[in-house]
Amino acid sequence: MEPERLSNREALLERISSGCHELDGPKAVGVSASLAQLDSPVRICLVGLGRAGAFHMQSLRFVGARVAQLVCVVDTNLELARRTATEFAASDCVARATLEEVMADVALAGRVDAIIIASTTDTHYGLCKLALSASKATFTEKPISHHAEEVDEVICLAKAARAPLPAAAAKRREEGPEATTQGGCEQVPFLVGYQRRCDRNFRAPRHRAAGGCQEPPNSRPGSLSVGALRDLIADGALSSEPGIFHDMLSHDFDMIHFLTSEIPDEVFTVGHCYDPAIAALDDVDTVVVTLRYASGLLATVDSSRVAAYGYDQRVEVFGERGMLTAQNESRHTVELATAAGMPPPPPPPPGMTEGVADPMSEHALLGAVARAAERSWREGRNVKLAEVA
Repeated sequence: MEPERLSNREALLERISSGCHELDGPKAVGVSASLAQLDSPVRICLVGLGRAGAFHMQSLRFVGARVAQLVCVVDTNLELARRTATEFAASDCVARATLEEVMADVALAGRVDAIIIASTTDTHYGLCKLALSASKATFTEKPISHHAEEVDEVICLAKAARAPLPAAAAKRREEGPEATTQGGCEQVPFLVGYQRRCDRNFRAPRHRAAGGCQEPPNSRPGSLSVGALRDLIADGALSSEPGIFHDMLSHDFDMIHFLTSEIPDEVFTVGHCYDPAIAALDDVDTVVVTLRYASGLLATVDSSRVAAYGYDQRVEVFGERGMLTAQNESRHTVELATAAGMPPPPPPPPGMTEGVADPMSEHALLGAVARAAERSWREGRNVKLAEVA
């Protein structure tokens, strides 16, 4: 029997409502069976063609045009946008300088099912508002904003945003953007790029801890350690980064929250900078953060922008009943033995290959943890979360 065909929006909603599928083999890139059964591809507008945008294009190339089609690319460097659109000419991809231009073009906006926001951090807030106001399924790189009130505004907008149900959306696709739609609406999908939650290697410790391998109810709380390192990003890209606390450690703070469902009360940070180029940006490249929780849980994060061997994250959870550890998968299982020993296979490159997560109501608090960690480093003292929340 031929598998049931799903509409674009049905597949998107199934992907979100079921969390992140634990997939093996090629499907580990986050393409679930439902996405493989789309009646037509999800049509995507990608905003921002820099470092993050390149990761998303890599994913789009991998999943193929049957699953997702890039129909519009947006970048302030219009020449770059045009070159990129040429590569995706098979899907009639067009280039624009701003998302406002896309939304103002009724015919073009009608071709877009979902918007990926991969532009510089300072643009995320405005672009999220524009995309959600147009009732487009939206993925944005983190953070939504460095300002709590703006994060709250976008979250409220995302919760209120509605779009036609699949049958009405199909009618609009067939008849054009001017088609009348009846039959109800559904909430617009909204995702933020804390993708490590969807890595099966980091999801498994959460399930095991919830099952009693960490600390059962009413037992002594344990400790949790997160390590995250990556190869230094290209020269010139750092100037547009929000700093190590918001760019890198925010993922680690999110991972701790994902594993424990707790928000810290107090944060203390020490850091050092070895790279003069990073020091010139008033930032550090090596950091250790200690977090204290009301339950008694203690967590540490050690992070560095410099990892000669590539992208690397690992987690250790220690509790009364034992310990759990997790780390990245290797690129392959091939082992090489020589007189020099048996080096392990290299870690996978960074990217958005494991899916994304949607801790919508927690973005503001997690942003506060990053702000507390940065203030602790700058002022050399413990910082209560209440000071920055």
